[in-house]
Amino acid sequence: MEQLIWINIAVAAGSLLLGYLFGSIPSGVIIGKVFFHKDPRNYYSHNSGGTNSGRVFGKKIGVLVIILDMIKTALPIYAIWAILRFTPLNAYMRWDNGYDASSLYYWFAGLAAAIGHCWPLYIGFKGGKAVSCYMGTNILTSWVEFAFAGGTYLIVAGKKKMVSLASITTSIAGTLTAWVMAVLAMTLPSISWDAIFSWSFGFYPMLHIGWEFALVDTLIAPILIFRHRSNIKRILSGTEAKTTDKLS
Repeated sequence: MEQLIWINIAVAAGSLLLGYLFGSIPSGVIIGKVFFHKDPRNYYSHNSGGTNSGRVFGKKIGVLVIILDMIKTALPIYAIWAILRFTPLNAYMRWDNGYDASSLYYWFAGLAAAIGHCWPLYIGFKGGKAVSCYMGTNILTSWVEFAFAGGTYLIVAGKKKMVSLASITTSIAGTLTAWVMAVLAMTLPSISWDAIFSWSFGFYPMLHIGWEFALVDTLIAPILIFRHRSNIKRILSGTEAKTTDKLS
C-alpha cells in the first residue's frame, strides 16, 4: 500500500513537471529571436503568445506560434498517457477502490503546460495568456471540444472581431462542454464514451474524457481569464482593439 502511494505521488509530480517544462517552451520568443531578432514581449501587449506574435511578425507567424503552443501542450498529455499505458507503471495506477488514476495524471500535464506557458521557466516567467494551451488541451484531445470550443472561438472572433473576447468565451464554452461529457460518462458508464468523445488514432479506449478532464478545464479557464484582466477592462470600457485594427 505504501509503495502504491509513493509511486502515485511520483507519477503525479512527474506529470506536472513534464507538462510545465513543455509549456515553458516560448515558441513566439524563439521564432522571434531566431528569425526576426526581436522579442514579441517588447511590443504591443508584451506577451509571447500567438496573438501578439502575429501583431509583431505577421499573421502567418502568429498562426504558427499558436499551432506550436497547442502541440507543446498536447505532447506531454499523450506522453504521460503512453507511459502509463505501455509500461509497468500501469499496474500501480489502479487504486484499491478500483479507481484508475492514469487519466488524472495525464490531464495534470495539460494543466501544468498552461501554467508553464503563462509563467515560463526559460524566459523569466513572463509568457502568454494560456489560450493556445487551453485549445491544445481541448481540441487536440477531443473532437467534441474541437467542434464546440473551436466553433465558439470562430463565431465570436468572426462577429465581434475581438480575439480576447473570443478566447474568454471559448474557455467558458469549452469548460461547460467538458462537464456535460463528464456527467454523461458518470451517469451512463455502460457506454464507451471515451471512444466516442476523444480522438482515438486507432487506440481504444484512449484518453478518458471524464471528471478529471473537466476539472483541469475548470482550473485552466480562470487562469486564462485572469491573464486577460486588462483586456476585460478594455472590453467593458469599449476600448478593446479589434482584429480589424492595426495595433492592440
